[in-house]
Amino acid sequence: MLKNGLYNIIGAVIRSGINFLTIPVIIRLMGVEEYGLWMLVSTAIGILGLAEAGLSISTTVFLAKDLANEDIKGFCQTLTVTLTGMFFLATFAAILLWVGADAILVLFPKIEVSQHTQALQGLRIGGFVIWSRLMQQVFIGIEQAYQCYGMMNLLNTLQIIFTNITMMTIAWIGTDATGLMIANAAISLGSLSGHVCFSWMLTDGLQLRPMWNRKKFVSIIKYSSMTWLTSLGSALFSQCDRLIVGGILGTKLLGIYAGITSITTQINTMSAFAVQPLLPKLSSLLQNKNISKSVVQEQIKQVQQVNILIATGLGIGLLIFTPIVFNFIFPGISNQEYITAFRITIMIYALYSLNAVGYYTLLSLGAVKTSTVILIGSSALTLVMIYLGATHWGLLGASIGNAGYIFSLMCTIWAMKQLKIPVKEWILWIQPIEILSLPVMIVRQKFSQEFQDIEDNS
Repeated sequence: MLKNGLYNIIGAVIRSGINFLTIPVIIRLMGVEEYGLWMLVSTAIGILGLAEAGLSISTTVFLAKDLANEDIKGFCQTLTVTLTGMFFLATFAAILLWVGADAILVLFPKIEVSQHTQALQGLRIGGFVIWSRLMQQVFIGIEQAYQCYGMMNLLNTLQIIFTNITMMTIAWIGTDATGLMIANAAISLGSLSGHVCFSWMLTDGLQLRPMWNRKKFVSIIKYSSMTWLTSLGSALFSQCDRLIVGGILGTKLLGIYAGITSITTQINTMSAFAVQPLLPKLSSLLQNKNISKSVVQEQIKQVQQVNILIATGLGIGLLIFTPIVFNFIFPGISNQEYITAFRITIMIYALYSLNAVGYYTLLSLGAVKTSTVILIGSSALTLVMIYLGATHWGLLGASIGNAGYIFSLMCTIWAMKQLKIPVKEWILWIQPIEILSLPVMIVRQKFSQEFQDIEDNS
C-alpha cells in the first residue's frame, strides 16, 4: 500500500511541478484577465464532473471486493453497471453543457461583451472534455482495484505533460480560450484511449462479458449516491469558490485567486494521493472476517503519519518560500495584500489536508453518510465565509473564508471512532519524532523483508 502511495506521490510531484512551471508562463502569455476567463470556463466544466454520481469510487471499492473474493461473475456485474451508468451520465453532461452554455454565462454579468463569444464556444467544446473525463474515471477505478498505480500515474502524468505543452504553444501563438479547449478535448480523448487499452490488458484473462444483476445494481446505486453527495461537498469547495470570487471581484482578481489556490491545492492533492491506496486495500482487508484489529490499526497508523508528514512538510516549505513562489507565478505583480492572502491560504490548506485518512477510511467502512454530512457541511460553511469575505474584504477575505473547510477534520475523528481506536492512542501517532523517522522505518522494513525472502528461498 505504501509503495502504491509512493507511485501516487511521484506522479503528483511531477504533475504539480509541471503545473507550477507552466502556470506563470501561460499567465504571462495570455495576461491575467484572459487567464481568469480561461479559469472561469474550466471551473464551470469542472463542476459538471459531479455528473459521475460517485461511480468512480464505487468501481474501485466493488471491484476490489470482487477480486478479493475471486468472484468473476460479480466482477462482470460490477463492470456492466458502472460502465453503462457512466456512459449515460457522461453523455447527458456533454449535451447539457452544449445546450446550457448561454444560461451558465448569465451567472457572470462582469464578463465583457468581447469575452462572451470565447466563453460560449469554450463551454460548448468543453462537452467533449467532460465526456472523456467521466468515462476515464471507470477505467481508473479498474486500475486502482488491481492496485496498478504505477501505470495509472504514468498515463495521468503524460496527459498533464501534453496538456500543458499544448496550452503554452497555443497561448504563445495567440489563440483564445476556444483554441485551448479544443486542444484539451483532443488530449482528453487520447488519454481515455490509453486507460481503456491498459484496463483491457488487466482484465484480459477474465473472459469478461456483459452481465446484469439487479441486486448488484441496487447496491452500487445506493453506495454511489452517497459517495456522489460526498464528491458534491468537495466540488462545492474546490470549484464554486472560484465562481463566487469571479462573480464578486471580477476576472483579474479571480486570476490571482485561481493562481494562488492552484498552488496551495497541491498540498491536499499530494497528501491525499499518498493515502488513496488505503481505499482498495482496506476494502479488501475488511472482506476477511478473521483479520486482526492490530493489522488494520497498523495500516491506518502508518498512512496517517505519511499524510501528516507530507501535508505539514509542503505547507512549511511553501510558507518559507512564499515571496519567491508568488513572484514566479505572477511576475511583475508586487502586492503585499496578495502575498498575505497566499500565506493564509497555505496554512488553511495544509491543516485541512489532514482529513484524507479519515475520508478514505469512512468510504472503506461503508460510512458514506457520515463523510457526506461532514464534507457538505464543511463546503457550505466555506462558501458562505468566502462570499462574505470577498464582499467585505476582497481577495484577503476570500482567502480567510477557506478556513471553513477545516471542519472536514471531523472525518478523521469519526473514522477512528468507527475503528474503535481511542483518541489517546491515535493522538500519539502525531509525535514529530516518530513521523520524521517514518521514511527510515519504511526503508528498513523493505530491506528486512527482501533479506527474509532471500533466506527463505535459500
